[in-house]
Amino acid sequence: MKKILATVLLLGLVASLVAGCGPTPVPPTATPKPVGPTATPAPPTATPAPEPVTVVFWHTQTGGNAKALDAMVADFNATNTKKITIKAEFQGNYTQLYQKILAAIQAGSPPDLAVAYESQIADYMKARAVIELDDFVNRLPKESLADIFLGYMETNKFPQYGNKMLSFPFTKSLLSLYYNEDMLKEAGVRIPTADKPFTWDEFEKAVMALQKKDASGKVTQYGLTLGLDASTIDGWIYSRGGKLLKDDLSGVAFNAQPAYDAYALVDRLVKGNYAYQSKGYDYQADFGNKKVAMFFGSSTGRPFVKGALTDKDTKKEKFKWGITMIPQGDPAKLVTVMYGANITVFKTTPAKQAAAWEFIKWFTDTPQSVKWSITSSYMPIRKSAAENADLKKAWETDIQGKQAFDMIQYSRPEPNVRGWQDARTFLEDALQSVISGKAAPKDAVDTAAAKTNKAIEEAK
Repeated sequence: MKKILATVLLLGLVASLVAGCGPTPVPPTATPKPVGPTATPAPPTATPAPEPVTVVFWHTQTGGNAKALDAMVADFNATNTKKITIKAEFQGNYTQLYQKILAAIQAGSPPDLAVAYESQIADYMKARAVIELDDFVNRLPKESLADIFLGYMETNKFPQYGNKMLSFPFTKSLLSLYYNEDMLKEAGVRIPTADKPFTWDEFEKAVMALQKKDASGKVTQYGLTLGLDASTIDGWIYSRGGKLLKDDLSGVAFNAQPAYDAYALVDRLVKGNYAYQSKGYDYQADFGNKKVAMFFGSSTGRPFVKGALTDKDTKKEKFKWGITMIPQGDPAKLVTVMYGANITVFKTTPAKQAAAWEFIKWFTDTPQSVKWSITSSYMPIRKSAAENADLKKAWETDIQGKQAFDMIQYSRPEPNVRGWQDARTFLEDALQSVISGKAAPKDAVDTAAAKTNKAIEEAK
């Protein structure tokens, strides 16, 4: 019996070995099982919940604008589904903010997000402290990108850094000419409009025509009041057909006739007592009290001007007024300066950077852009805002807001090269020297140009 069992086992083993030497037949209808890592798909897993992330946002808004911004930040924090918390922190004016950010970069602890002018961002990038936003921006739908005013996008592209987007439009406005319509009509001066502004020659004559004197010869009404603001000066140069920088960005181009003419006009108007220099924000009260008929200013100043000329008892405006395009060298080629800061993201962590972009994307979408425009007086950054019912209603009482919106297409950004932040100071110092009679217009401009060229060279 044992011999028979052993023989059966031996025959079975031999058969098994023989079978192992060739392929195992597969029935024609059978489907081979896949092998390798895809043989058995992993069971679906739930998307992990996002980790909470806090983004520190440094800004410059005060008063009602600060309250409006805080409210919008709170709205974002409560409604976003990615557990993002924006922590908005006021840091002073733009110069103070700039200085604090430079110090923070030096210390290795910049904020996650901050508002900044283009020239400031160029300085931050010299330290490689901000991130390129191109990858984020390129994910936006094409129709969304096309809806943003082109100039607002272009000003955030930096030629010194491969034309990369280092910031995104945020608080935008434009240089405008404010005028008292009643005073202009009384003096026989035509009312300028956005499509038919003053020429510079017309403007000079208008300022002179608006001067009034009492019996003793003392001036009681001026045609123009002046402040020291580099953006206004840049606008004068642009509108006369001038350039601020050489095409290769190696130095300035403003030491030319357009700037010489602009400074010379100021010199003539001040010496003739047709214009004067105002201190701080005194020009708003002077305009409201009919001391002066015109001034250059940001479109964002509308609510402050309105407050200055509204009668406290009747709550009515004392006179009819408006804002329009600044005077032009060639009215067929309208141009003014684009004001306002942008928003930039600093190098921190990928999670914070992505969270910062989520806030930017939300804040600059049409509903929020419109809401911010109505509450802050900044311009909406999107063309589609013009069709928004809330904004149309707001423009019924903010006529000047609509006047400004219609001029956005003509606004041009200022330089965003390293060293231009210093140029702003040099241009303002030059204007002050002309107003005070310490320098001739051409000499003042040439001095500012030499200093700016040195600053640009040192910043390379």
